[in-house]
Amino acid sequence: MKLLMAKLLFSQNGRKLIWFIFAPFLLLFFLLLILFAGQPKPPPGEYTIGKQLSPAVLQYEEIVHDALLTYGLEEHTALVLAIMMQESGGNMSLDVMQSSESIGLPPNTITDPLYSIEVGVAHFEKVITKMEHLGVDLDTAIQSYNYGTGYMDFVAVNGGKHSETLAQAFSRQQATKLGWKSYGDPEYVAHVKRYVGTMREGEVIDLANASANFQVVYETMVQFDGYPYTFGGMSPTTSFDCSGLMMWAFRKIGVNLPRTAQEQYNVSQKITADELQPGDFIFFTGTYNAGRPVTHLGMYVGNGKMFDANGSGIGFTNINDPYWQEHLYGYGRVVDFSGGEEG
Repeated sequence: MKLLMAKLLFSQNGRKLIWFIFAPFLLLFFLLLILFAGQPKPPPGEYTIGKQLSPAVLQYEEIVHDALLTYGLEEHTALVLAIMMQESGGNMSLDVMQSSESIGLPPNTITDPLYSIEVGVAHFEKVITKMEHLGVDLDTAIQSYNYGTGYMDFVAVNGGKHSETLAQAFSRQQATKLGWKSYGDPEYVAHVKRYVGTMREGEVIDLANASANFQVVYETMVQFDGYPYTFGGMSPTTSFDCSGLMMWAFRKIGVNLPRTAQEQYNVSQKITADELQPGDFIFFTGTYNAGRPVTHLGMYVGNGKMFDANGSGIGFTNINDPYWQEHLYGYGRVVDFSGGEEG
């Protein structure tokens, strides 16, 4: 046998035969190598380019990237494009980043989109630099693009982490100080983030398959990551239980969910596991003695995870964990409806 193999390897016909056998496998290997090497990789940073961005905004992607590159902040390209989308409304605006006011000019004074980007990115760089200096979070920096950097000082002495409660308090403070009826957009962070894809632990959690509203819901909930679980909790001041968290977050898009997990199951559109998309609900049973079948729920965020409030606290949960699989009850999709009574 060994002698036969040796003759095969060293003979001309044998080498041709071996090449004929293995050539297709080599060709397939190189094709797969080229295919996977050419796959687009998510850009660095906390966010990725949002699928809800308009063509009017996406046309400036390379220009925004290059402008940020001069400050070493190119990883924030997706975020700055989302800011542009919020500021311009996605239309063919001239002051695309509404950056006139950042240099002391009246709104819409700038009439050159490229100059608007130059000034807007310079303002963004100042915000990021101060964020790093004060040690506040990125959400504070995003809100400060709308409010001005004074908001960062305000957050720094109030826990160092942005929340809508702090944003509203600062807005009231500034409106009173200036004698205005209102000041800025207290929900600016959520409004910007609906236009980005989200990176979590190196993975893209893309809610584009659901409506853009679910990006708002997701970002509203994720700000409470790490908060403790509170049975009966329905607000940031008390923290939340599972259904209370969903009630609070979905109100941001004008959907009034009923109070309990069972009621939220009752009013949801039932779907199968194969139909499950980010933004849908996953329901569980028997997690405690509630006198009703459905006792817990979380919002699916992709990659085998849900965001929920359970006994371990508020955060991301692996739905493939044996405990959750054992208690799985069903799946539901939120539709636009008015909530029921609390209970």
